[in-house]
Amino acid sequence: MKILFPVDGSEYSVHAAHVIARRAELQNFNPEVCVLNVQKAAELMIPALKLRRSAATNRQSEAAFKKVRDILKNVKTKEKVVIGNPAQVIAEEADREKADLIVMGSRGLSDFAKLFLGSVSTAVLARTTVPVMLIRSEYTSEPGKELKVCVAVDGSPYSEAAARYIVAHREMFGEKPDVRVVTVVDVAEAIAYEYPTDVPLPEIPAEREAAEKNMDEIQQLIPEIEEKGKKEAMSTIRPIFEQANFPVTEVALTGDPGTEIANYAKTEKLDLVIMGTRGRDNVASVILGSVTSRVAADGSVPLLVIPA
Repeated sequence: MKILFPVDGSEYSVHAAHVIARRAELQNFNPEVCVLNVQKAAELMIPALKLRRSAATNRQSEAAFKKVRDILKNVKTKEKVVIGNPAQVIAEEADREKADLIVMGSRGLSDFAKLFLGSVSTAVLARTTVPVMLIRSEYTSEPGKELKVCVAVDGSPYSEAAARYIVAHREMFGEKPDVRVVTVVDVAEAIAYEYPTDVPLPEIPAEREAAEKNMDEIQQLIPEIEEKGKKEAMSTIRPIFEQANFPVTEVALTGDPGTEIANYAKTEKLDLVIMGTRGRDNVASVILGSVTSRVAADGSVPLLVIPA
């Protein structure tokens, strides 16, 4: 596997380096890593100032490489410096290097409006079809521990792309990974489709009695709604793993998808969450407002985004 690893000298790049190093310890997984540092172009400068900027660029690049060099000492790497717009360069270098994966340390913020807007992570996702792994916190997985991985699915083509990526790159997850295929059924949303909420509140006893009966009927329908939602989400995903003889555990949750997946990742102490999403789209539709946004906002578990 070829990995493009952009670094900027931050603690987030260091966290990401540890993730790569830990993955490289897995049997049969020998990645080739291009460690990339992108420096902004020095425009409209006189020659003397450009020379100073060039020297400063070399120092900054070396400082960024030095912070991850020892961590990746047992990994096959090469170092590369490119001048230009960071997101554009990263996307272009991913194509040029024929990368299978981009691994990025991402600052991110908990506030949705600031989570990705203006960040390099979002801009890269908007420009590439190469899967991107986002690392926002220190990686604490123990060496030799069985990897616990969650792939979130909803029956869409994006979920199928995520499942196919896992199967195609199974060596990345270790010899016997604990892979959970997780779907979340939003029962409240499903009920809202069947029972409109824009009806007047009951005022007389007969109306209240009818409303209570209606609610009882809805409560009885919940198990059926949950089962239907799970079946629809898993129907196209299950065959992908079965045909590859790749054992997985199916998990169905109920509630708000983004919240439930983020909580599940924390409580189960997962090593990785994998999600499919639209690729090469405008920034707002790639991330903000999506389930991916909510999971990324948590930031405690590495997130692998598979553009489709």
